[in-house]
Amino acid sequence: MAKRVEISLEIAAPRDDVFAWFYHSENFTASPIVFTSAWRPGKRYDVGSQRDIIMVAGWYHEEITAVDKGHYIRYRVRQSFPAVRQDFTEIAFTELPEGRTLVKWTIEIEVPSPIFRSALTNAGGRMAEILYSTIMRAGRKKLEHTGHTV
Repeated sequence: MAKRVEISLEIAAPRDDVFAWFYHSENFTASPIVFTSAWRPGKRYDVGSQRDIIMVAGWYHEEITAVDKGHYIRYRVRQSFPAVRQDFTEIAFTELPEGRTLVKWTIEIEVPSPIFRSALTNAGGRMAEILYSTIMRAGRKKLEHTGHTV
């Protein structure tokens, strides 16, 4: 059974700027644990777009499944190494007072292992929480300290 992980972080920047930073996932390399984030040939950013992300935890081939600009980005992992099942992931953006934005990253993750599935899924969920928190903090640092959006 998949484990649901939710991570939230407030960023002192307008929602449109915060959305733009996360929408351009090549920005994820601002995190020390993300080595590359590259779009596959064809369309970028919109539904059906595919990207490859290599980070300290492995390689992930992802597909964008839904976008509501300024509000959320949804995607799923099509293939990865090590293998994980991540059929739903969402980055949601909520406008807060004083030009702040709440970012909430929701991940549903499962490690498809014939043995120790529950323990490995729990460990994978904890690792996802650490990894995505690192990306969120890198975004906050860029947006709050430099004002750059993309």
